Amino acid sequence: MNKDSPEMAIPDHAEELDTEDMDKTISKGVKPIELDREERLASLVVLSGPQTGRIFRIGDQPMLIGRSKGCHIYLPEEGISRHHAQVEREESGDVSLSDLRSTNGTFVNGQQIERQKLNDGDKIQIASTALLKFTYQDSIEEFFYQNQYEQATRDCLTDVHNKRHFQAKLREEFAYSLRHDEPLSLIIFDIDHFKRINDTHGHQAGDLVLSQLARMVHRNLRQEDLIARYGGEEFVIILRNQGEKGAFATAERIRREVEAASFRWQEKRIPVTISLGIATLVQGICHDPSELVQLADEQLYHAKRNGRNRSVDASLGFTKKRTRSGSGGRSGSGSTSSSKGAGDSTSEGGEPLAG
Repeated sequence: MNKDSPEMAIPDHAEELDTEDMDKTISKGVKPIELDREERLASLVVLSGPQTGRIFRIGDQPMLIGRSKGCHIYLPEEGISRHHAQVEREESGDVSLSDLRSTNGTFVNGQQIERQKLNDGDKIQIASTALLKFTYQDSIEEFFYQNQYEQATRDCLTDVHNKRHFQAKLREEFAYSLRHDEPLSLIIFDIDHFKRINDTHGHQAGDLVLSQLARMVHRNLRQEDLIARYGGEEFVIILRNQGEKGAFATAERIRREVEAASFRWQEKRIPVTISLGIATLVQGICHDPSELVQLADEQLYHAKRNGRNRSVDASLGFTKKRTRSGSGGRSGSGSTSSSKGAGDSTSEGGEPLAG
């Protein structure tokens, strides 16, 4: 613009006009969501107690509710009978609930029942601990509840279960193992020198390692096992009905696969190893789940102290009181396995998971 020419007058409200113009609603052809054509399916949603958030769709076959693992709706609480109640669809299409002569009773909307037809929205109380809601849902509602459950129980980065779900599941499995005198093993592991990975390659590379590692470990587990992210680079594995030897073999299989795997970030290979601590529940050794976590955590500590990239387990039936020296050391360990020459002699320790 020529410096001698008059300056163009800019209205004071120009910026306001631009903002209003940008903020206009765009007109689009909106197609209504067709809900009426879809059949609404009968379901039970667990509102509180064991399995909170789970949805159980009611089919044509009767469904047992109880603390037995053979039940369709498994609610592992001591106050719930093994076969507590049954829900079934009648010939008319209605859904009814029957109490199976349970010890602590079945209630619908606060009233104890023997058998009752269910209506949409009914609240079902099983003993004093579990509360369920009977509802008819379409696929959109079912997806919403399922998504809510997944968000509440899974870690958003690795897609394995989160700490809260692990703690609830461990309480269930611990009680079941003691009641039926069946073995239960726990593995705690973390990534060796994970801070070094973040410092060298960046936190995005660290996130990549965490997510790929979680998927790799999950592939090595049985369907009945559970892996969860406990926090940071620490993970836990519950091995149902798995004794000491089987748990140690599982840990070693996972450790070797991780060591041999190729983790790559921006065309650079990131060497990754893990250290694992293993504990197996034996009658008389642990009296609550936190003691089993502590025992496995102590073995992880020994794996770190003895060079990392190794599996350490507490020997079957071998109990040790936790002792601390002036340097903060812990009691001796059980069986150990590692790659020859792997890691270094420096102790990394890490934060304990329990205590």
